[in-house]
Amino acid sequence: MATVKLTVTRGKPNMKDIAVGAGTAISGSDAMELNIDFTKITKGDALVMVEHLRQKIYTSKWPLL
Repeated sequence: MATVKLTVTRGKPNMKDIAVGAGTAISGSDAMELNIDFTKITKGDALVMVEHLRQKIYTSKWPLL
């Protein structure tokens, strides 16, 4: 299964700061997971980080790996 893992860190919004690596298998070939550790971030932080991930996907070659 072709999967990719994108990792974004609060306060590091640049495309070069978003790590792209091998993902882990999930149920279904038309699925996507999003894990959020909300220990130290707000809802606003999470939404900004999701937007950064959107931009990374939009500006990158497809597939990402």
